[in-house]
Amino acid sequence: MAAQGQRDYYQILGISRNADEKEIKRAFRRLARKYHPDVNPGDKQAESKFKEASEAYEVLRDPEKRRPYDQYGHLGDMWQHVGAGVPGGVVYRTAAGGADYDFSGFGGLEDLIKDMVGGGAQTATRRRRGEDVQVQIDLTLAEAFHTTTRRINIPMRQMCPACQGAGLVGRGATCTTCRGQGRVEQVKRLDVKIPAGVQTGSKIRLAGQGMMGSSGLPGDLYLIPNIAPHEFFRRQGDDLHCEVPVTYSEAALGAELEVPTLNGNVSTKLPAGTSSGRQLRLSGKGLPHMKGGGSGDLYVRIRIVVPSNLTKEEKDLIGRLGELRRDGPRANLRA
Repeated sequence: MAAQGQRDYYQILGISRNADEKEIKRAFRRLARKYHPDVNPGDKQAESKFKEASEAYEVLRDPEKRRPYDQYGHLGDMWQHVGAGVPGGVVYRTAAGGADYDFSGFGGLEDLIKDMVGGGAQTATRRRRGEDVQVQIDLTLAEAFHTTTRRINIPMRQMCPACQGAGLVGRGATCTTCRGQGRVEQVKRLDVKIPAGVQTGSKIRLAGQGMMGSSGLPGDLYLIPNIAPHEFFRRQGDDLHCEVPVTYSEAALGAELEVPTLNGNVSTKLPAGTSSGRQLRLSGKGLPHMKGGGSGDLYVRIRIVVPSNLTKEEKDLIGRLGELRRDGPRANLRA
């Protein structure tokens, strides 16, 4: 089998994957004129490039070899030794000149590869995929509450459109667009949908939106949300916590409270005799669950606010109340 890291044949010839027979032949002739040993006597690097181009041409010019290569990549170099349904069986000799293996029991190349490498064709495909890209998305808590669409600009290296990743154009000239690198820096613009209920550090996968690989298969794009702190709500999972101030009389007599939520105000009852620090639970008023239906809860902590600028009349009334309630909260307090 071919060594790992072997270059893509299409990239070697500087052609697209849908090139026809004439384009393949023209590309090989161009490289042959440039790197043939007779033109470059004693140049080992040119000799290596000529052999590389010859190998690519031998595979891509033959439809029977090109089809398995397109499907399996360099795992398909078994096509040089294995034929589907060849009478009398087929023997494959290892590159190191070791043992021979009889593959006559296999129905064809696909069966052979599956049995010999246990899904290695899929592994090879993954190796040729482009790199995954991670992008941080800054959101407010209100944006995390709703499904949000955001336009993002992602700088990434993509296959050069001028040379199709080969680094060469025309008759072997260095591509001026990518300066021979085969890749160019481009800004990819995407309108991405961010689901409701995302949390800081969670990952949103957009398949096939990452960098383009040498085989033409792209990697994935991962959005990493970063939720900014809120001035009123504190998030804990999908639950929200907040503090609501009330007057002494509201706490003592009970009241109808208007409580802010991320989806507008809601009304709830404050029971009579509520002490400062008591929590009220508003079911389903937190953030939506990303997986599955429903939402978290909103916990409202009550804080009794004592006025500091009392009038004489208010002081008299509060003093009178104190006289009526001599069994105050410290009546049974003991050291």
